[in-house]
Amino acid sequence: MKTSEKVQALLDSPISAYRIAKDTSISVSTILGLRSGDRQLLNITLGTAEKLANYWEKNRNNLGGEIHEK
Repeated sequence: MKTSEKVQALLDSPISAYRIAKDTSISVSTILGLRSGDRQLLNITLGTAEKLANYWEKNRNNLGGEIHEK
């Protein structure tokens, strides 16, 4: 699974923006902007993408729904 797919899966999950922000040190406004489409996923820094992808990896069993690996 690509990093962008992991990040998108996390953004589409029921985990609150506050929880993601608190656990990743990424601002709530960044998470909310990505979720609402005000910020584009392609424009985030590599560091932010890695933090979100790593968070998805650690929490993928709690995201609701099945995770399909390629």
